[in-house]
Amino acid sequence: MRNEFCIRVAFGLMAAVLASAQTAQRISYGAEGTSFGELTVPPGTGPFPVAVLLHGGCWVSRAGDISEMRPMAAMVAKHGIAAWKYRRVGHPGGGWPGTYHDLSFATDFVRELAKSHPLSLERVVVIGHSSGGYFGAWLAGPSHLPATSEIATLSPLKLAGMIMLDAFLDPGVIDSRGTSGEYFCREPILDRLRGGTAELASEHLKQISPLQLLPFGIAQEYVVSSKRYPVSPPRALADGRTTYAVADYPAMARSAGEKVSLRIVPDAGHMDFITPGTQAWAAVEAAVVRIFGL
Repeated sequence: MRNEFCIRVAFGLMAAVLASAQTAQRISYGAEGTSFGELTVPPGTGPFPVAVLLHGGCWVSRAGDISEMRPMAAMVAKHGIAAWKYRRVGHPGGGWPGTYHDLSFATDFVRELAKSHPLSLERVVVIGHSSGGYFGAWLAGPSHLPATSEIATLSPLKLAGMIMLDAFLDPGVIDSRGTSGEYFCREPILDRLRGGTAELASEHLKQISPLQLLPFGIAQEYVVSSKRYPVSPPRALADGRTTYAVADYPAMARSAGEKVSLRIVPDAGHMDFITPGTQAWAAVEAAVVRIFGL
């Protein structure tokens, strides 16, 4: 516990130092107090490609924070990439359909940002860590939703690519013991995400699952710890847990015709992917360089 505390303190200090290197502008994209993001634009005239950064946190705001992605914003700015970080909903109205409305609106808001900032709408890539990787993968597929869906949008922003960092991509399996999310997230989060129990909301589950929305037709980078991939259940995890029946996303995506670059980082910790100086961080930066063609 002490080691974990020290790691988090060090991470917080690194985040503060790196964030100070770039000026992030807080911008509201909606009327609610949680509907805001942080825009970081590198120096120069642009137009700059854009990274939409999605933090993790077990799908709920109490377990994640926008500050987690500030080091990432500083890193992509170093490569001449703007960053748009937003605060995921965890307030009343979150879950089905509110969370997906918020995801879509916050991402589509890049169009509004481009009216007053030198941003390229042709080069928008989503980068998501953990459950944020799931949200990012879902954002790649709204065009496949039924027109009658409660979470469909008329004209979703077309992404140029996505980078998934140690991500959970199957909302039907978000635990190592059971499928409700209660063991892993300390609450049955899946019922909130799909708007009901499995029996009552099976159609909703299809609409929120990136695995059901393939193919996306965009460049993809999958950077993951050897502790989570390859997946061949049952498989030992930390703290005596074992995997459930987790889908092999890269294999599934490739069979659907996608081009997925897979990078497995040996024995990486889950937070290493957003922590500067780690082997996983170096792999993430390399993925950024590849997907933006730098």
